[in-house]
Amino acid sequence: MTDLVKVGPPDNHRLPNKSLGIIFFNEMKKWDSSRIAIIDCTGEEVNYGRILELSVKLASQLKEAGIKKGDVISILSQNNWKYQLTIISGFYIGAKVNLLNPDYTPGELKHFFSICRPVVVFCTVKVLENLLKLKDGDYFPARIILYDSEASADLENFDEFVEAGSFDNRFNPTEVDPQEDVALLLTSSGTSGMPKLIQLTHANFRITMVHAGEPNWFDFTEEETIMAYVPFFRILGCGTGLGTILYGAKLVILEKFVPDRFLNLIQEYKITKLFAVSTNLLFLVKSPLGQKYDLSSVKDVFCGSIPLTRDLEEEVKTLLRIKSVQQMYGLTEISGLATATPKNVKRTGSTGQVVTAQQIKVCDPESGKVLGANECGELRIKGAGVMKGYLGNDHLTVFDEEGYLKSGDLGYFDEEGFFYITYRLQDMIKYKGFQVPPAELEALLIQHPAVKDVGVVGIPDEKAGEVPLAFVVKQPNQSVSEEELVRYVAENISIQKHLYGGVRFVEQLPKSSAGKILRAKLKELL
Repeated sequence: MTDLVKVGPPDNHRLPNKSLGIIFFNEMKKWDSSRIAIIDCTGEEVNYGRILELSVKLASQLKEAGIKKGDVISILSQNNWKYQLTIISGFYIGAKVNLLNPDYTPGELKHFFSICRPVVVFCTVKVLENLLKLKDGDYFPARIILYDSEASADLENFDEFVEAGSFDNRFNPTEVDPQEDVALLLTSSGTSGMPKLIQLTHANFRITMVHAGEPNWFDFTEEETIMAYVPFFRILGCGTGLGTILYGAKLVILEKFVPDRFLNLIQEYKITKLFAVSTNLLFLVKSPLGQKYDLSSVKDVFCGSIPLTRDLEEEVKTLLRIKSVQQMYGLTEISGLATATPKNVKRTGSTGQVVTAQQIKVCDPESGKVLGANECGELRIKGAGVMKGYLGNDHLTVFDEEGYLKSGDLGYFDEEGFFYITYRLQDMIKYKGFQVPPAELEALLIQHPAVKDVGVVGIPDEKAGEVPLAFVVKQPNQSVSEEELVRYVAENISIQKHLYGGVRFVEQLPKSSAGKILRAKLKELL
C-alpha cells in the first residue's frame, strides 16, 4: 500500500462478523423491553419488546409461507415503522430485501421485478394501482401484503399476517455466509440511465452499521434522538433507521420531508442528530420558517448527496449554533460511506477522511495513473462495504484491474488526507477543450438572492462543442431576468464558464430521492 492510496481505520468494532439477522436479534434483546425505540409518523410509540416479538412473528409467518433463504422480498412504501420491522424480519430468514421507490411507474416496477423476481411485496394502498397493472406478468409476486388497508380476495393485511405468527423463545435467525449472501437489493440513482439493482451482502451492510456506531463518525448512542425522513429505500435512510434501532437511540419517523412538520418534530422531540441532503439545508437557511422554531436541541448535522458550498455551510452553522457540518461522501454501491468528517473536526468544504474499512485512490480517468495530493481525478474505492455487483448486470465493468470500484466522481485529497469532491465525470461540460464543472456554476448562481434552486447542463454548440445552460427556479416573490443572471455569472467567473447557453426558468428541478439533479431529464426540457 502506497501513500497515494488513502486507507481508513481498521475494523475493530464489537459487532460480530455474522448475519445481520443474528446481529439485530442479539442487540435488540439487550435493551429494556419497555424502552421506546420508534415514534412513528402517526405518533404511535413502539418499544423494543414489541419490535422483537413482532419481528420474530413476521419471520415465522414468512417461513410458513414458504419464503426461504435467498428469496426476494420487495418493499414499496413511504416511511413507517412497519417498514423497519419487515427489513429486520427479512434479515432473520436470510431473504434478499429489495427496497423500491413507491413513486415508481408501472414500467419502472416491471424493470426491477423482471430482474429480482420477488415472491412477496409489502406495500401501501398508494402504490396499488401501479402495482396491479403488472399482475399478468410472470414476474408478479405471489403475495401482496398491505401495511395500511384491510385484507381482500387477493390482498393481505400486514397486522393480521403478523399476528397469525408465533413467538418462540427458542427462535434463532437463519445462518448465512456474510461475505457471499445478499441482504439488500437497493437501486442506483439513475443519473446515468435506467437504475440498476445493487447487491449488498450481510458483511457489506454490517459496515454501514459499524459506521453508525463508531464515535469518530456518526456516534449513535442511547442518548440520541434521530429523525428519519430521508426515504428508507435509499442507503442513507435505510442506514439511519436501522442504525438508530440497533444502538438504542430513539427513531422519530417522518413519512417525507414536509417543511413545517420537519421543523415541528425537531422542536417537539428535541432531535439531536440531523441527517440531510443539501436541498434540505438550503431550505433551512433560506426559508423564514427556520427562524420560527426552537432548533437548539440539534448538536450534529450530517450532510450527504452533493457537497455544500462554503457559504451554505457557514449559514447552517450560524442558524443552528453548531461548530461544523459533518459532510460525507458515499455511494449506495459501497454501502454508504467512503469519507466523512470526523467528529469535532472543522474542515469547510471537505467531505472528510476515509472511513473505517474503506480505501480510496484518485486516478487519471483516461490513463488510470494514480495521482497524489491536490491532483484532481476519479475516486476509486475498495473495502468491506463495496457491493457484490449489479444483479443481472454481471457484464458491467465498474471495477478496475485492482478491484477498485470506479465511482465516476471527480475530486482530490489534501496533504492531511481530507477529500474534496468536485463533480461527476459524466456531467462535465466540454467548452472549446476546457472542462466546465456544472457544480461550480450552480454554487455561484445559488448565491444570487433571486435564485431558489439551479441545475446546469451542457448543450451542443457547433463552434464550441458544448456551452453551459442554467435551469433556474426563482425565489417566491422575486423577479430576475435571464440577462441579469447571465451578467451576474460573467462578472464572477472565468470567461470559459459563462452561460453561453443562457438561462431557462422552471417551476422545479427533476431530482432523485437523494437530492441529486437528474441532468438527463433536464435536457429533455429543451
